[in-house]
Amino acid sequence: VALGWHLMRGATLDLASDRGDLLVRTMLIALIVGLLALAAFQNHWRARQLAVRAKQAELAALQARVRPHFLFNTLNTGAALVHHRPDDAEQLLLDLADLFRAALSGPRVIPLQEEIALVRRYVEIEALRFGDRLRVHWALPDPIPAVDVPSLSLQPLVENAIRHGIERIPGGGEVSITVERTGDTVRVVVDNPLPTDADAQARAGHNVGLPATAARIEAHTGGLGKVEASARDGRFIATVTLPMPA
Repeated sequence: VALGWHLMRGATLDLASDRGDLLVRTMLIALIVGLLALAAFQNHWRARQLAVRAKQAELAALQARVRPHFLFNTLNTGAALVHHRPDDAEQLLLDLADLFRAALSGPRVIPLQEEIALVRRYVEIEALRFGDRLRVHWALPDPIPAVDVPSLSLQPLVENAIRHGIERIPGGGEVSITVERTGDTVRVVVDNPLPTDADAQARAGHNVGLPATAARIEAHTGGLGKVEASARDGRFIATVTLPMPA
């Protein structure tokens, strides 16, 4: 804009003496305006794409939240606990109610601390089912960074870690959940052991929840956040990077 004003000012001063120079300046101004319009259109188009991807991801996430196998497994676990461990059965049902309340409340944004609490509910349910086979290591700062995330966007990553890692290993293993702040970003890392005889299959299985989470995080952060995944040293690692609010 400043460059365009400078060119127009120069064109006004030289109008009487150099019409050719005026034409060149006018063309340059038109080019600048065109480039600004193109940039605005690109930003608008990118925002629309992010919004569409977010809606598609919300649908996929909702379908994932109410997967029948998880509900059936949880109810079976609760039924097995009712007579011998009634307190655990009651806690399981309360945790399940919290998860479904969050799932059925529709798309919304919540503090990271609240999302971590929902992940804990899910882990507690699965811990009752897997027993000693599931070990969870939490590495959380105090306090949890004040950043928002889409509701139940991190839970699918932990579910993948258990379904495609712990569940396929006879002896189980440890899922690690880490939250750390570095400068203006917050990283949430979920990693789990891979079955040694089915690494390729396990990697493919992890991809079920990753695209939906990635799309939701990207849309929520305007493209500044991201989700990355890799497999190394016998473990699958999913990393969510979030920008801190200004």
